[in-house]
Amino acid sequence: MGDLKHNVVALAKAARTLGVPVIVTATMPDGMWGPTMPELTAALPGVQVISRTVINAWEDPKVRAAIEKTGRKQIIVAGVSLEICASFPALSAKAAGYDTRVVLDASGTFNEAKRTAGLQRLLGAGIPVTDYATAAVEMLRSNVDPKAGQVYGALDMPFATLVWQMQSGFSKK
Repeated sequence: MGDLKHNVVALAKAARTLGVPVIVTATMPDGMWGPTMPELTAALPGVQVISRTVINAWEDPKVRAAIEKTGRKQIIVAGVSLEICASFPALSAKAAGYDTRVVLDASGTFNEAKRTAGLQRLLGAGIPVTDYATAAVEMLRSNVDPKAGQVYGALDMPFATLVWQMQSGFSKK
């Protein structure tokens, strides 16, 4: 669960740093499924969590309207469960003409069989699956972007931090 929280929050922070719209939705946060993870809402001040009762977020008119309002045709989806919360809206958005990608390590699951079934369904439908850091770096596009350091900092990848520290050490000599 710690990795999932880390990856979801890191992706959200990187997207916000780059000015990419972030839409957060939750199924019955005051009921059966509980509130949105506090780490995510803390990372996204001012972003309203869209509460819904339908399982497929795409079927909620408020969610669809928020996506349409961005004017973007490519969307990145993550969800508490890959096989339901991420897959259902990704499949529906693709059917509606969106270029949809699902972030595997920012989506949870209840067991490996469900993850495997969800992955097969997404890949069979032609929906690319990516990871949180790759999705963020793809949005960044260039390491000379003035926001690059902030994006990599938001991703909080130990290996990238080590490389950065080594590079900084060598450049001082």
